[in-house]
Parts: sequence; C-alpha cells; structure tokens
Amino acid sequence: MTLLNRARRAGPRKVALALSGLLVLAMAAVSGTALASSAAPASGMTGMTGMGQLTSASNGHAQTGFTNGWYDGHTVRFFYSKNYSCQTPPASKASSRCEAGADYTQTPATSFDPLYVVVPLGFTPPKSTLQCPVAGHCIDHPATIDLSAVLGAGTGDLALPAHSHIVATDNSNQSEWWNVDVVGVKSLSAWNKIVHAKSDWELEHLQRTDSADVTGNITTNLFLYFAVVR
Repeated sequence: MTLLNRARRAGPRKVALALSGLLVLAMAAVSGTALASSAAPASGMTGMTGMGQLTSASNGHAQTGFTNGWYDGHTVRFFYSKNYSCQTPPASKASSRCEAGADYTQTPATSFDPLYVVVPLGFTPPKSTLQCPVAGHCIDHPATIDLSAVLGAGTGDLALPAHSHIVATDNSNQSEWWNVDVVGVKSLSAWNKIVHAKSDWELEHLQRTDSADVTGNITTNLFLYFAVVR
C-alpha cells in the first residue's frame, strides 16, 4: 500500500484515538496474559535522537522464523526475516522505543500495509488462539512497549501483551513492512467471533456494531517485517 493510500485511512485512525479512553478502563484491570510485565527489555536496542533514524535493530539481531496469523478466513503463517522497527518521534519511554496511542511520524519504507494486533483485555482466552502467547516474547517483536499515552503514568515500559494477528492482504506473499494497529478485545464472546472468522472484515464489523467489547484501532509507531505464506 502506498503512503497516499495509507493516508486515506486517517479518518478512522483519528476516531480510534478518541476511543482509547475505553481501552484505559479495560486495560487498567488486566493482569496475567494480557499485561504480564516480567519480560526482560529488548536486547541490542539503542536510543536514537535524529529524525528519520531507526531506533530498532532492524539490520541486526533479527531471527528468521514464523508465527501464525489470520487472513481472509484462514490461518496463515507469517515468515519473519528482519527485526521490528520503531522510529522516533514519538518519544517512547520503553526500552524498545515503541509506543501505543501515538501515531508514527517516520516509516522504514514508502510502501506498507496495516497489521491488526488483537489483544485480550481482562480475560484469558485459550492459549491455542494466541499467536504470540507469552507477553514480551515473540519473534522479531519488541519485548516492551510504552502504553502511557493510553494508560497514563507508570506504564511507559511494559511487556508487549500476548496477542494474535490479522491482515487484510497477503501482499502477493512478498515480504514487506507492516504498521501495527492495536485492537483491544474486552470479552471472550467477541474474541471467539474473531477467532472463528479469522478476517479483518469481522474485526471491522465488531468495531462498528459492538464497541462495548472491541476498541477502535489504537495507533503505534511499531512496524514488523514479514511475508504472508500459506
């Protein structure tokens, strides 16, 4: 997706920030799976101050491997070959320099597509439905993220929550950068609907019709690099 096409999504992204207040109430009560904070900080990361510089080790310390993801009603595999990217600003407090609730201002590429990271809030779903089941530990993901723009003071360096992934395209099975939008899911029934449908259109339907159980898209400055494969 080109930056021009990405910009056309700006409207819903602004609405999502307004909805982040709902996420505050839900995530404040979360414990265990969704917001375990015992993971160690990301290794090999250095703070950057220059505009347009990567704060991630995207050219080193990367692993090569897979997670599952959901696309168009199917479970697919994501093949990772580069480490994540979180560029500043925003001025994240996390050791990874990644932040939720603040939009990206710099990008690692001129073309990319959205990745929806769905996070259970206030409940623990079956582990088999979590594609990154251990908070702070997932291949080529950051170990930590700054949630202070969503949750407030004291949450600037938390473990990346356990989650699953949804994409709206397979990009012809080619590797590319994907910008992360977080979606909080606040009930097991809504989670089960997403697990059953395995698609972005079900997620968007729930956001339109069931906002009490599913938040809007929470923007981040986090990008992941992978190919969608069958």
